[in-house]
This record gives sequence, C-alpha cells and structure tokens, in this order.
Amino acid sequence: MTQQFERMFSAPTPHPNGLQGTREGLWIADQDGGHAFLVDPESGSTVRSFGTGAGKTSGVAFGHSALWMCSNGMPVTRVPGPHDTDRTRIVKTDIRTGAMLAQIRVPADSDVHGLEWTPEGLWLTTLDQQALTVVDSKSFTPLRSFPVPMERAHGLAWDGRSLWCAFTTERVLVRFNTLEGSEVGRIALGCESFEPHGLTIWGQRLWISDASTGEVYRGRDPV
Repeated sequence: MTQQFERMFSAPTPHPNGLQGTREGLWIADQDGGHAFLVDPESGSTVRSFGTGAGKTSGVAFGHSALWMCSNGMPVTRVPGPHDTDRTRIVKTDIRTGAMLAQIRVPADSDVHGLEWTPEGLWLTTLDQQALTVVDSKSFTPLRSFPVPMERAHGLAWDGRSLWCAFTTERVLVRFNTLEGSEVGRIALGCESFEPHGLTIWGQRLWISDASTGEVYRGRDPV
C-alpha cells in the first residue's frame, strides 16, 4: 500500500504528540504541558484550547462526549511539571472546558502513546507489553490484547473496520484486524521527511502530527 502526505500547517504547540479528528475539527495534544488544542483542519487556526490536568502527554481520543489524554508518569528528559505523576493515567476531560472528569489507571501501569475509541471499547498502545490492548468502556478492565511487530507503537486511528497504528522509529503505519490481531496492510514513510507520532482519520484521510518538528500532515488519498 502506498500513500503520499502533504504538509498542512504548524501545530499550535511545538510538540504535538497526539491527534484526534472529530466533527468540530482536529484535537492536538501538547506533549509538555498537557494542553489540548482544537484546530481548524484546513488553516490550523485554534478554535479553543485548555489545560487538562494531564502531564507528559502522548495520545488523545474522543469518545462518550469527552476528551481522553494519556499522561505518562514522571518524565526523564525534562523537569517534572505540576501534573506529572508516578504512574501512567488516562485523563478524561470536559470537551468544552477541559475540567477533569475522571482519571483511569492503565493496565499493568504500562506507558501508553496512543488511544482510540471503537465500538468495542478504548484501545491503548501498551508499550511495556509491545501490544495493543482494548479495555471495557465502563469498567476499563482489559478485554484482550495482541502483540505488535515493532516496539514504538504510537498514534491510533479507527477507519470503521480496522485499527491503524503508527510506529514512530520505523516510520511505518500498520493496519490491523482487531479481532484476529493480524496485519492487513501497511504504509512505509521511508520517502517522507517526518516521524509519525499522532495519528487520526478525518475527511476519510490519514493525518499525522510530528512531535519533533511540530508539523501536521495529511494523506493525499482517501483510506
């Protein structure tokens, strides 16, 4: 499978480490401060933004009328912030104000760099197990997981049939059948100049945010 990407805009934060498409636009997660930015997909202009109470954020999802942000414990590459904690959390926030509605502990306290809601539940990139894990939408208990072929699983995107996962180090997007855990397609980004961190589908196209450069990209063809 081949796909080319075009640069769309610079994110409103230097390190956009999560990306989620909604009817309102694109949500971007700020890696350092745990802020969430809703931006217009065409111009990149900010519609609204707020703090979420998450720290060292990597990954964002929308579901059950709320925003969900990964908060990956204490950082090792920067000074800890006021919202950093010893364990990884998923922070549920109000979509309008950013008010914290709940905090959920991650299965096995794994680092998580990607989230995505599907009809089955909330999928997580559980990095410590090198797996993708789905948890129940109400109890957040693990339902099942399957191993992935590369270590640095990052952003997730649901296309209505299968789950896409960005692997940052290898610069590959892999499409999985979630019932079998089997790979059904992949896109190599070898000729592109960016790293895939945040990943989503909006307007029937794949979108990627690069937390290293601060840029946002869109696939040229529908998925």
